[in-house]
Amino acid sequence: MPSTSNKFNDFTGQTFFVGLDVHKKSWAVTVRTLGFEVSHFTQDADSGQLSRYLNNRYPGGNFVSAYEAGFCGTSVHHLLCKAGIKNIIINPADLPQTDKQKKNKTDVHDSRAAARYLEAGLLKCIHIMPVDQQERRALFRLREAKVKDVTRCSNRLRSFLYYFGIQLPEEFTDKEYISRRFLNWLDSVTTVTQQGKDTAAEIYSSLWLS
Repeated sequence: MPSTSNKFNDFTGQTFFVGLDVHKKSWAVTVRTLGFEVSHFTQDADSGQLSRYLNNRYPGGNFVSAYEAGFCGTSVHHLLCKAGIKNIIINPADLPQTDKQKKNKTDVHDSRAAARYLEAGLLKCIHIMPVDQQERRALFRLREAKVKDVTRCSNRLRSFLYYFGIQLPEEFTDKEYISRRFLNWLDSVTTVTQQGKDTAAEIYSSLWLS
């Protein structure tokens, strides 16, 4: 990371546009102002470190940043805003890129493109839901995923039984869910080998591990 020493300049009222390409351990950072790129570097994934650098290097400046929506959700956004940097999160598909940039996609290109188009006023922030609403949505999505996992395991178990010619009792053939009565029946199923019994048991146990 470059030196942050700046004892002679006052950038009061000047806006600096910061393009970020965020990763778990590091961020690629590009800073632009007045139509010029004034800094580009890689730093630790730390909003406080970035804020200190910007304020020491460009004292009095106003700082606006942008990064693409991704794995970190809105957590980095909230940290940047708390550190005094006005941030937006953008849809990756909304970041204008040339064919060359698409074919040579790197952290450097992404952060520079974000800074350039942010300065040009071509980027719009996606809707950012409150954290409590995000947590409720996460629970809903988890339930959806759990239902899909259980359904997949149930289908795998039924496929195993059909493959070895083990006929399901009529009361279970048209039901998608695995009931307690179904499990009691499964315990009574006999196979030629212990390995067959173990396979059925393993598939069944995956219903509760999924």
